[in-house]
Amino acid sequence: MSGWLLDVNVLPGCGWKSHLDHPALLGWLLQVNDWATCPLTESGFMRISMTTAYQATFGDARKSLAMLRALRGHQFLTDDVDAALLPVLASYKDTTDAHLVTLAKRHGLKLATLDGSMLAQPWAAGVAENPLPQLIRS
Repeated sequence: MSGWLLDVNVLPGCGWKSHLDHPALLGWLLQVNDWATCPLTESGFMRISMTTAYQATFGDARKSLAMLRALRGHQFLTDDVDAALLPVLASYKDTTDAHLVTLAKRHGLKLATLDGSMLAQPWAAGVAENPLPQLIRS
C-alpha cells in the first residue's frame, strides 16, 4: 500500500495550529507524497472545525480545508463503498471507522488515524496506522 487516506481526527491536526499535534502532523503530511480526503473526512473536518474546540466559522473551515487540499500529493477520493463491503462489526459505533478502512483498502491506501480503539480492531489491521510513531522512529 502506498499513500494515505486521512481520518477525520488527523485533518484538524494538520489544519489548525491550536491542535496539540499540529507541528508533528503537518510535518508528517508535508513529507507524504500521496494522500487523500473523501466526502466523509472533509465533512467531518468542517463539523469539528466549527465546534467550541476550534471555533472556526464555516468560511474559515472551508478556507483551511482548501489550503490543505492545495498541498502536494492530495487527491480527492470518490466514496464508492457500499455497506455490503464492510466487515462484520461487533458495534454500531465502528460503522464509520470500518467504512473509512474499507475505502482506504479499496484504493490501495493506508488510513492515517489517531484513534487507538480503531487500531485495535482486527478489521483495521494492516490498513489503519497512527502516523505519529513513524516520526519518532525516523
